[in-house]
Amino acid sequence: MSEAQLKGYLSFDDADLAANRAGKLSAKQAKKINELEAWTNNFIRWVFVISLIVGLGFAYLAVTISPGWWVGAGILLVLAAWMLKGMFNKVDDSVQKAEGRVEFVKVERLSGSPTDAQHTRHTVSSYEMRVGGDTFSNANPALTEYMQGDVFAVYYTKATRKILSVEFISKGER
Repeated sequence: MSEAQLKGYLSFDDADLAANRAGKLSAKQAKKINELEAWTNNFIRWVFVISLIVGLGFAYLAVTISPGWWVGAGILLVLAAWMLKGMFNKVDDSVQKAEGRVEFVKVERLSGSPTDAQHTRHTVSSYEMRVGGDTFSNANPALTEYMQGDVFAVYYTKATRKILSVEFISKGER
């Protein structure tokens, strides 16, 4: 994989890399992150509105028909309150940097919860990319051949740990 292919694969260009080196998001990256945040906030608002309306409907039924409706009303109103809280959380999209030798590690875990029946659980594999003490989950093994063992600087967002750009520093030992 060439440097140009790596840039295309991770969707960044020289302007993005320059901004990330300065500890900032490029205009293109900021726009993409803001659009995703706007979509997420709209989704949370809709879940809030629907939970509130249905929860209040259940509360009305509990008062007028049967107290058993209070359980549903309580659950939906708690969900609505939780969504309301989520609407005011701001995600920290500050640019962070990890630098070091890149290692791709295959990680195997059991699916589901420990309380699930053993026969319904199965082993799930994914790759982690480790760089200078930082770990990035669900790394694509296609990057292994190009990056494994070499020293890179990886620029990423703080809260979501989304990789924004990478730059080659030096050849490592393979």
